[in-house]
Amino acid sequence: MRWRRVAGGYVAVFERGDEVVDGLRRLAREAGIRSGFFVGLGAVDRVQLAFWDLERKEYLRTDLEGDHEVGNLTGNLTRLNGEPFVHAHGVVAGRDFLARAGHIMSARVSATLEVHVHDFGAEITRGMVPDIGLNLCKL
Repeated sequence: MRWRRVAGGYVAVFERGDEVVDGLRRLAREAGIRSGFFVGLGAVDRVQLAFWDLERKEYLRTDLEGDHEVGNLTGNLTRLNGEPFVHAHGVVAGRDFLARAGHIMSARVSATLEVHVHDFGAEITRGMVPDIGLNLCKL
């Protein structure tokens, strides 16, 4: 992944084989982003999507293999225990053009992924909310 600063934040270009969530975490660390919002599009050949089961307080996961267009990648960067935290959702579609959506646990770029990150310029942290079972944003 390569990145550079632009007006309002950063542009990151992921290359074939790059891992998306790890790359966004690395960008936040290297650029000093304490919180922000990102959008992106591109293509992946391996992605794990998840759905939060509120009753069971656990993620239900599905792994998708093969070429998929990323129709939308949306999420935010915050801090959890002093480290960058990536919260990403996405919509992907394969050759059948059927969209699948969910929380992106991991994804590997197949061709490219282009992401714009808006840096909020302030720190937003996360903390556990027991009745939800997730580390949610604290303002």
